[in-house]
Amino acid sequence: MDRISQPRLLNAVFRNVYGMEFHADSMDNRVMLQKAVFLMRERGVSCGDYEFVWDQYGPFSAELSDDMKIAVEDAPALSVAFSQEAMEILKKAFFCETEYSLRYWAEAIASLLYLKKYVYPSYTDEEIIEALENRKKDLRNRKENQKAMKVLKKILAA
Repeated sequence: MDRISQPRLLNAVFRNVYGMEFHADSMDNRVMLQKAVFLMRERGVSCGDYEFVWDQYGPFSAELSDDMKIAVEDAPALSVAFSQEAMEILKKAFFCETEYSLRYWAEAIASLLYLKKYVYPSYTDEEIIEALENRKKDLRNRKENQKAMKVLKKILAA
């Protein structure tokens, strides 16, 4: 995919998952797009060739960050049909009732998955939640993190 088409695809991902337009100048939007692309990749839906590492905001791809910065305001949005099943799973996951903002909710779910799969695969769910809370001061609501773990399990089981 060329350098302009990829950001247009990412805009379509954001619009399909969150139901709003992506704004690269918004930190919340950038974090939310990182988490959506990571979770989609983990569900087998490719949005590009992105590698993720742990970062202060959870799973992070430098390549994805670069692609988000390419100006596409004057280009028409791509019309992309994503797996309806994958989109519905993420929409349900991201839009359930929580005390976290949408950005922090997406960050909690994606971070729990990253820790569970790539950092501490032998940990129990409670140990993963504790590791999350130790690493991320903005995600220290135990009740919400337990709820996020249940949502994550539904994403993985679907």
